[in-house]
This record gives sequence, structure tokens and C-alpha cells, in this order.
Amino acid sequence: MKKSGTGLAYMDGRSLAVRENGDIAEDIGRFASRQDLALYISDVTLQMRNLARAADMHFLAYLLEMAFQEAFDIGNGRRGQKGADA
Repeated sequence: MKKSGTGLAYMDGRSLAVRENGDIAEDIGRFASRQDLALYISDVTLQMRNLARAADMHFLAYLLEMAFQEAFDIGNGRRGQKGADA
């Protein structure tokens, strides 16, 4: 993750900017679909889960695994269709 002087963090390979104020609405629109965004989230959470595991942060790794599974399922059309979110 690269950090610029303007408070933007850019993920390598994607041009998603996360602003310090948390306003990322414009950046979400860069993804072609909700499923594409969910797959991006699954990629990021998988990387964080692996970091947590490597650092023996077991509970954090567990929580990140749950987030990964949810995002992966949505990204692959297994969850999150109209009316299926709960």
C-alpha cells in the first residue's frame, strides 16, 4: 500500500483510493459490478488473514476468514442476490 501526502492510500494493481475521511463512494463506482467489488474485498481480506496467521493472531485471522468467505461467496454469486441478504 502506498501512502501519498494527501492522505490517499492506493492498493497496487487496482486504483482504489481510501481517503482518511472514509469517503470512498467514487471509488466503488470503478468496479464493474457488486460481484467485482466483493471479489476485490475477498482478495484483500485473504491477504490480511494470511498476515494475521503468520503473526499468530488467531482470533483476528478467524474474523478475517469469515469476512473472506462472505465476500468470496458474494463475488461468486453464491450469496447476496436480490432479497437474499440478511
